Amino acid sequence: MGPVDAPVGLVVFSDYQCPYCAKWSAETLPAMMEYAKAGDLRIEWRDLNLFGPASERASRAAYAAALQGEDAYLEYHHALFNNGENRSEEQLSDEALIALAGDLGLDTEAFTADFHAPETAEVVAGNAQLGPDLGVYSTPAFILGGQPIMGAQPTEVFLGAVEPALSDKE
Repeated sequence: MGPVDAPVGLVVFSDYQCPYCAKWSAETLPAMMEYAKAGDLRIEWRDLNLFGPASERASRAAYAAALQGEDAYLEYHHALFNNGENRSEEQLSDEALIALAGDLGLDTEAFTADFHAPETAEVVAGNAQLGPDLGVYSTPAFILGGQPIMGAQPTEVFLGAVEPALSDKE
């Protein structure tokens, strides 16, 4: 989210079964999205899929939604973390994830094809490997303006980090 050439970047290492990731998405992401909408912040997600196959399925589904546009991704992402809570493993089955795409008005034929595509699995696996390659082994974890923020931190921590990062870029 946000322009590719934004002055500050935020990489979010997350898992769709992580309750703290769901809480961050509900409580802190809206404040970070304001910076992205203003063109000051680029937000990128890297799902680590630490909780197993259901997490990996959710990541493939979110990626398939993203292929239909940023708005589709955000809507799907928010649905996976509905009201700051993560979904049960049963709600992360192939059938449930495809049904969710339909409920959100996505092109389910394209979504299903992308969800099952080997290219999607490859991208999701590459994103998942980035975390351990950088020493990230738990979620949530963040890199904001090149600085790590580990664990579930309040919104104020992110606001306190983004403002100086933006000042450094001026």
